[in-house]
Amino acid sequence: MNARLRPVVVGLLAVALVLVLGGCGAAVTKRVDPALTLEPVAFRTEVNHWPQTGNNDLDFMEVYDPWEPMNRHIYDFNAGLDTYVLLPAVGVYKTVLPAPARKGVTNVINNLNELPVLVNCILQGKVRKGAVTTSRFFINSTFGLLGIMDVASGAPHLQRQNEDVGQTLGFWGVGNGPYFVMPGFGPSNLRDTVGFGGDTLLLYLEMVQVYRLAGVRNTWHTTIAEMTVRTINRRANVPFRYHQTGSPFEYEMVRYIYTKKRELDIQR
Repeated sequence: MNARLRPVVVGLLAVALVLVLGGCGAAVTKRVDPALTLEPVAFRTEVNHWPQTGNNDLDFMEVYDPWEPMNRHIYDFNAGLDTYVLLPAVGVYKTVLPAPARKGVTNVINNLNELPVLVNCILQGKVRKGAVTTSRFFINSTFGLLGIMDVASGAPHLQRQNEDVGQTLGFWGVGNGPYFVMPGFGPSNLRDTVGFGGDTLLLYLEMVQVYRLAGVRNTWHTTIAEMTVRTINRRANVPFRYHQTGSPFEYEMVRYIYTKKRELDIQR
């Protein structure tokens, strides 16, 4: 090798050796930042917030929720109530009543609910829906043996309508207001919470008239008994289970789905 080039070559080889050894050393001594490790996420809703990034793909699911800390605690309370009270009651309900009997109970309740639906159809000026609801009530109350059988749903043009006071308020232009988790009842918002009070009043007035026509003495015991049956029957027909969605953002998912569903309900 040329004597003049020899020092240059030796220098290049030395530099290359240092880079290789440095790379190997870095690979061996590399440490993982604990902040970047994927640790299991606690499922309690109060700690599950969206990642704070400037460009979040989940931002579209944001809902006006100024009471979020309180709502998350209520959500956890509802989850416990559902797990330790409602679901065991549903288990007893399904054990005592066979599926055909439970279907009959559901049909009777749905038939009684037609009257509050009719009131809201009238308040919204929805004539066609009001006519369908009225027809359903008379058909199921007569040919359906007081609503035990849902005969009317066999006709494509007589499908059950769903209208409540919250939808009526929305139809009149009342906004959602803040998102709110109702203790014991689940997702709602300020408008629908007020509407829930209106629905409860309509249902109570209807129960009073039904008891009077049936010759049943209207007491708090009969009212509480009916409301209990309604609550357990409704829970038996809802497949949702708390903390079983497989997502650490279950609270946000429920909030978003409820809000969008109510918007579509009002637009129908």
